This record gives sequence, C-alpha cells and structure tokens, in this order.
Amino acid sequence: MSIYKVPENTNIEETAQRTDILHFMDVTKLAKDAQEGDTVWSQMGVGWTSNTESPSAQTKERKFINEKSKRKNITSYAPSFGFEVLLMFNKPEVRTVYDIYTKRKTGTDAVVTVVTVDAFEEAVNGYYPARNGRYAVEVSSCDDDDDMIIKGNLNGQGDESIGWFDPKNGEWSDEDPAAQPVSQSSTHAADENE
Repeated sequence: MSIYKVPENTNIEETAQRTDILHFMDVTKLAKDAQEGDTVWSQMGVGWTSNTESPSAQTKERKFINEKSKRKNITSYAPSFGFEVLLMFNKPEVRTVYDIYTKRKTGTDAVVTVVTVDAFEEAVNGYYPARNGRYAVEVSSCDDDDDMIIKGNLNGQGDESIGWFDPKNGEWSDEDPAAQPVSQSSTHAADENE
C-alpha cells in the first residue's frame, strides 16, 4: 500500500470552470460553402445560457445469500443535456434547433451530432479529449417576455464515441493525437504565437 503523491508543479485543488467544457454541433447541412466530405462544426457558446448534462445512469440491484446488503450495479445510461438558448437565429446551431422545433421534425430528422470537449485537459497537437454523440432535439418551449428563449433537452441516441477534438480547426480524431504528426495548421498557429 502507498499514499498518492501529487506530481510536482500540480495544483491538486484546481477546478474546471464551465468555460472549460466546450460543445460543438454539426451544422454541415446549413453550411453553403462546405466541401464534399467536410464536417462543419458550430460552437454552442454565445446564446446558450444553460446546457446541463445528466448521464442518467440506469441501475440493477441484486442481493446474494451470503450478504446482508444489496449490490447496485450500473447497467446502462440514458444521457441528456437540458438546455436554454436565446433565439439567435443567425447562429447555425441555434437555427438547427429552431428548425427542428418549428418544422415539427421527428425520428432521424430531429437528431443532431454534438461533440463535448474537455478543454481543461492538456492539448496534444491542438486536440483535447472529447466525446462525440448523437442527440434527439426535444424542444419544450420557446417563449419569454423580451428575448425569445428556446428550452428543451438533447436526448442521447446510443453510445458516444470517445476521441479527440481540435476546437481551433474543427477536427475530430478517433486516433490518439500524440501518435499523429503535427499538422501544418498547428505548426503555423504555433509560429504565430511566438
């Protein structure tokens, strides 16, 4: 047995801020200048006043004959994000949500792809650990006294992919970026910062 030792130059009490978890929606369908095979991402930032994740772990209990207490195991998840967003209709990700709501889209027509990025982690070649998932857009209301606010949920559709995302260039990778060569755009960005 041993005691955990804090690595040198590490602030163990540092906490992630809300601004350190980034969300991007695939808005390729609205991007008129998208190249063939390209994915266009729009950050869910300005306008989004709330985007609260609820993993909704599903459990199952079982008691064994030699134990007095039950065991509870996680069997699956039913994730969702409760959101509130100002109706900034020129922002493509907001327009996507609004169009699903007003056109009463259902099934796969009401599903969006969202990447959630842990930007509090250390970037590797510009990439951060991220999750890529599909979510059904459920709008519960669109109202307010002045600026219109859309409220609802993004409901998970199956398993998320775990990978890496470069928020500067809008690039997703299934492969560890430490094993990838540094791209010219990353090198160019590094040169500009010097």
